[in-house]
Amino acid sequence: MKKQRIYCPHCAGPVVRRMVEGRDRDQCTVCQAVFYENPLPVACAIVVNEDRQVLLVQRDKEPFKGMWCLPIGFAESGEEVREAALRELEEEAGVTGRIVRLIDVDTIENDFYGSLAIVTYEIRATGGEVRPGDDAADARYFPIADLPPLAWSSNEKAVRIYMDLYRDTWAMMDSFRELFPDLGTETGVDPYAPSHGHLLSNILVKIIDKDRDEITRAWAAEVKAGIPSLVTRMDVLVGINRTVLEGVKDGLEKKPFDRARFVEAGRLLRQLGLRLPDILNALALSRKSIWVHVIGQKILSSPLEIYSTLELNNRIIFLYDKVNYHITEGYTG
Repeated sequence: MKKQRIYCPHCAGPVVRRMVEGRDRDQCTVCQAVFYENPLPVACAIVVNEDRQVLLVQRDKEPFKGMWCLPIGFAESGEEVREAALRELEEEAGVTGRIVRLIDVDTIENDFYGSLAIVTYEIRATGGEVRPGDDAADARYFPIADLPPLAWSSNEKAVRIYMDLYRDTWAMMDSFRELFPDLGTETGVDPYAPSHGHLLSNILVKIIDKDRDEITRAWAAEVKAGIPSLVTRMDVLVGINRTVLEGVKDGLEKKPFDRARFVEAGRLLRQLGLRLPDILNALALSRKSIWVHVIGQKILSSPLEIYSTLELNNRIIFLYDKVNYHITEGYTG
């Protein structure tokens, strides 16, 4: 139990509990000093590895001795809470890291410490070796979906918030891994991607790279059915569409845009006697074929993913506009 204040540190007079400013507070009966109970700042770290396991430490001291919790401890005088979270992580679990984001701030009343303001940060491990510190009996990773009971309710709340933040990201990553089972994490997608749009862009690049021929075959079938004037030169158009898909992939990866190859494609299409409006309609079908293929992979399920898709589609429209411009430039030049 937290020790009750008995004597005033200013005048040594007896201290009692009184109603002051609408709340029960300690007050000196001699000098009338009021002692306000301000929450103690507590720094907490939530570290999750690539296998979606959470780093926990087993408490070696009261309160809650023997129970598991996130690495946690009081911020010291003059220390930023962010710095305290990194320090406690290293002291309690042997791991160094960097702050990714603020997850939660929770104010609780504790019988042992009194009022606490628990500030939890998501931290990405960057080094060190998992080992228990002086205040811990053990330290290890646990699957985030199968954690032992945690000592602090604020820890359980922070884990729930973290899971909600990453639910859609994990769903996309799982879909990605089903599509590309041979790709490991190092060549896959980054679970700490700065946005869902960035993550989906990464996935789309992999899909185009892997399924370029399949996308092109579906596109060619639609062109044959919808633009019969192009059927006789599908051999050339198929090669150009593969080049277009490569250009879109490069653009999503923010590589330099190769204007010359599309200008040259425009010149070739003019020499073949194909009509420019038909060519531009075929390119519109090319853009459509990418999304038809992605939807068929069943990657998109949540509203957030669909919103990210709209954002990404704007980038792809811009890239196809550049392709259209330079093919037209070559065709009319």
